[in-house]
Amino acid sequence: MAWPMRIMEWNLQYGGAQERLPGIVEAVRRHDPDILVLLEFRPERIIEVSLSLAALGYPYILNSQPPPRTNGILVASKSALVQLPGGRTLSSPHRWMEVSPEGSDLRILAVHVPGASDLPGKMEFWQALLEFAKESVDLKDRRMIIGDLSTGLERDSEGTPFLGTEHLSALLDLGWRDVWREYHQVAREYSWYSSSGKGMRTDHGLASPQIQHPLWAKYSHQERVSGISDHSILILDIMHRLNDTGSRSSPLFRMGEGPGCTIG
Repeated sequence: MAWPMRIMEWNLQYGGAQERLPGIVEAVRRHDPDILVLLEFRPERIIEVSLSLAALGYPYILNSQPPPRTNGILVASKSALVQLPGGRTLSSPHRWMEVSPEGSDLRILAVHVPGASDLPGKMEFWQALLEFAKESVDLKDRRMIIGDLSTGLERDSEGTPFLGTEHLSALLDLGWRDVWREYHQVAREYSWYSSSGKGMRTDHGLASPQIQHPLWAKYSHQERVSGISDHSILILDIMHRLNDTGSRSSPLFRMGEGPGCTIG
């Protein structure tokens, strides 16, 4: 059984300041994803962000447990999520978070690769990403990598060269797909702009070779242009399916029930 599922990824820019929270909540309401991936989430905001998302219909909320005043990852969902082990040996494990919708065969890696100011961390993360991608090819399972990769291919930059382009190329050479580029082959759009005003497409959604159901992707730039964040939103639509253990007893199929809020 397969049905459409929407994933929204957004870098909040330093946790999303208090005055920007209403705009963040409104953007989530407008795009209405099934799963929401927020980067640069900060633990000091967990209560207000979680309550706001729960009120929108996202009772299942997990986060990567970043240290105080440190950027991490928050994943919220309309349906139950399972957090998977992964990234624990990295120097910044709070930048790596693996989840799966309960009863699903889809494994989602939400990741925020360190930038050029942390070159050892950047290289460490890319080694782990390539291992994650190769493992999926070997196991022939269904995985997605979603997040700010702090790099792109040459045509994804407005004149400023990326650091780490060769690693993204190596990942794609394994058979993984850049979902947005697959459907916008000649377009030039940028999800973040440097202080010098040069655009870069650093936010990506990558699909493993075993994901053969239709996918589609787009960027929403209005939130960046209006100053809610310095990053555009990435929207991914995929055809989702249950694994062999999924059943109608799963929260994915419960109708008319009020699930409690899970904050992890």
